[in-house]
Amino acid sequence: MICARSPFVHGVVRARDEPPARRVSCVVSWRDLVSVAVGGALGTAARAGLTLAFVGALGPALVPIINVVGAFAIGILFGIRARMPRSTRAQRAQLFFGTGVLGGFTTYSALAVESADLALLWWGAATVVVGTFAAWIGVLIGRGGKVR
Repeated sequence: MICARSPFVHGVVRARDEPPARRVSCVVSWRDLVSVAVGGALGTAARAGLTLAFVGALGPALVPIINVVGAFAIGILFGIRARMPRSTRAQRAQLFFGTGVLGGFTTYSALAVESADLALLWWGAATVVVGTFAAWIGVLIGRGGKVR
């Protein structure tokens, strides 16, 4: 298992063949897991509520729209988080809002089902491309317009 070094991870796991002094384990607490679980439940409930409210008006296009909006929000959150000092509180907020709420809100598995219903594979691919672009724009906005 490898944990990438990012503002979202407490540590890094390196390959087994590296010296023990360089190996670090990812630290995951019960509070972190609960933050993700509760956030995920809220995000999933928000997505389900929007689906029930707008499915008649938007049909199968709703899931890709939700995914792009969620990718944009994740980008903004990532950009803001990158400017913040590292702390347990900021880490837990990232886990709750980013991994939990927005991870539950967006759902690429539902996109796969909707894409099959649409029988348009390009729709799924276009959503991934547009979602990536939306996340990039969100990062720029979250960082205050600064490009590294």
